[in-house]
Amino acid sequence: MKKIFILILVVLMVFTGCSGTTDTVQTPVETSENTVDQEYSIFFGQVEIHEIKIGIADTDLQNILENPLDEEYHPATITLDGIVVDDVGFRTKGNSTLRDVAGSDSERYSFKFKVDEYVDQDLLGLDEFVINNMFSDSSYLREYISYKAMADNGLDVPLSSFVNVYINDELYGLYLLVESVDDSFLERNFGSNDGNLYRADIGTSLAIVEGEYIENTDQKNGEDESKTDLYNFMDVLDSMPDGEKGDIETVLDVESALRYIATNTLLENYDSLNGQHEQNYYLYNDNGIFVVIPWDYNMSFGSFGGSGQSTVDIDNPISGTPTASPLIENLLEVDEYRVLYYEILEEYIDYFSDFETQVTTLSTLIRESVENDPTKFTTMENFESSVVYQEGGEVEVASMGDRGSDFSKDMPKDMPKDMPKDMPKDFQGAPPAGGMENPKGIQGNQQDRGKSMSNGNGISIINVLMARIENVKTQLQN
Repeated sequence: MKKIFILILVVLMVFTGCSGTTDTVQTPVETSENTVDQEYSIFFGQVEIHEIKIGIADTDLQNILENPLDEEYHPATITLDGIVVDDVGFRTKGNSTLRDVAGSDSERYSFKFKVDEYVDQDLLGLDEFVINNMFSDSSYLREYISYKAMADNGLDVPLSSFVNVYINDELYGLYLLVESVDDSFLERNFGSNDGNLYRADIGTSLAIVEGEYIENTDQKNGEDESKTDLYNFMDVLDSMPDGEKGDIETVLDVESALRYIATNTLLENYDSLNGQHEQNYYLYNDNGIFVVIPWDYNMSFGSFGGSGQSTVDIDNPISGTPTASPLIENLLEVDEYRVLYYEILEEYIDYFSDFETQVTTLSTLIRESVENDPTKFTTMENFESSVVYQEGGEVEVASMGDRGSDFSKDMPKDMPKDMPKDMPKDFQGAPPAGGMENPKGIQGNQQDRGKSMSNGNGISIINVLMARIENVKTQLQN
């Protein structure tokens, strides 16, 4: 009955022009040729800020906020753009970001929703999604712009949109709603979810060192849990002859990998395979061919890693990786692949030719919600300065020496013996300090707390990207 009720609501929304809690008509999400449009795409229209209301028992909410590192699901009722679903699994999410927030006086966590945790149900076809807390991003735009740019340039990426979050009728803040890479994502992009899906966690370089497979993947989908297909892929990747393809095209969608590498290179995203942690991507086995799926871009535009990101060598676009990175190094040694990689970089340069206008349009959309955000990690002054071009302004966000967490504690306990356990001297892992207002809690009662998180700064994302683009242009011409 619940699903029938939801479908009736959708039909009514279509015929009345209503999209949730406002009178604004949704713009349909554009889909690529290999993408199956899903009903839940209505939650990712680009013409408005969406709204999610979370109803949860006070005892469950207290348990979540007092034990955030447990990441334990609790039942909640959610209302997304007016559509209600009961018995949804709700919990905190994250890794180093989660620990950083848990160690502060803020309760502005990122959260995960599993619609079918307790009941066999979905939300217009969507089974799992997250809301991200804009950690270390005064502009609120890094992740959204990254996903949109990748989608517009041929990558299979999660849908995303801005969303005002309410918990038990109290405004919690402006978040980013992101489709999880899970069953509904796979069905939307590949037509089925039959293949093995691996999430690359810290230390997944895909290198083979003295017979040891350097991977730390979490298999999220697929019946065969032997990882035989993953290890076979790594065998083929690592055995590519110098400067030659070998058999790589029999196991890898090479273009997806090159687009992923190019994105991280241009957008200075080093909380990825390109950086110290060698993480934050998925590998999906689509009928024997692995496709690279990007994930987690809140640290793009130079927010993660050491200084000098605006001038990283495009032919060796890595920053502090502790092991070899064959997916990057071996592919870029092949002339044909390197030429395609250059072409992708040029496509991005053209795509961002009006970047200042893109940022102005989006910042205008979200400005009021940012101002009203009671838990934001930043100040309005930093928000405003981060979304306008600053003549002569900084083009590097921070050096790693300004960061405060420990690489070694992020390393999984069962890492291979050849992986370094100690962090590089210039690596600290936490986001840069930049000043923020004392955050308010759900009830607005954190204003007077003695300890607060400092993250996010006023460095313009326009300056950061424009400087990187100019450097990449120069490198392409040489």
